[in-house]
Amino acid sequence: MEASVKGMTRPAGTRRHQQAAETRCTILATARRLFSDRGYSATTISAIAAEAGVAVQTIYDSVGPKRAILLALLDVMDDEAGVANACREIAQQSDPATQIALGVKITRQFPERFGELIGTLLSAAPVEPDAAEALNEGMRRHRAGTHSLIRYLADHQILRPDLTVDRAADIFGLMTSVSTFRQLTEDYGWTFDECQVWITDTLIRLLLPEKATDIQEANVQPDSR
Repeated sequence: MEASVKGMTRPAGTRRHQQAAETRCTILATARRLFSDRGYSATTISAIAAEAGVAVQTIYDSVGPKRAILLALLDVMDDEAGVANACREIAQQSDPATQIALGVKITRQFPERFGELIGTLLSAAPVEPDAAEALNEGMRRHRAGTHSLIRYLADHQILRPDLTVDRAADIFGLMTSVSTFRQLTEDYGWTFDECQVWITDTLIRLLLPEKATDIQEANVQPDSR
């Protein structure tokens, strides 16, 4: 049996799959908003279901319990921040300063675009194992991406010779962590543009050989599109 959509036909199975995907997106968007507004502990599956206009069982069938929702939201963050595209763009670059600049640009997206949710998880983590697990998984992904970029620089003999891969990855990871962006913006009143420029410039000077740090200003200018 086929369903008609705007004059065209589409297999019913395909339509069901699309509807299921849309329902999942609605559930995750609703959960993200409620977690940010009410806090993780205070947000129940029933509340998410009511706000999303679905049955409680639909949430369990589509995503799972609250723990699964949090982990799924990490994937939403990666998708909305454009992590996959950014990784491909970094791999296509030959200039190490530009690669570092792109790495900083992508890490900026998380505290800037998902700051409220991340703040909720930070507050909940000491008493909510699910929140702690989600934060740990987010940090694991951050460290993995950081280590991949630094490994590339080392393999191409671009990294400063007195730095090990692990030490350089530690430096990059610390400078681009959510906590660094949050402290600069919330405690010291920096803009995200100012953070991006300063962090990029500092990392270039810390990680690359001296001859490679004479870069054009365009390499460190923010582009938050």
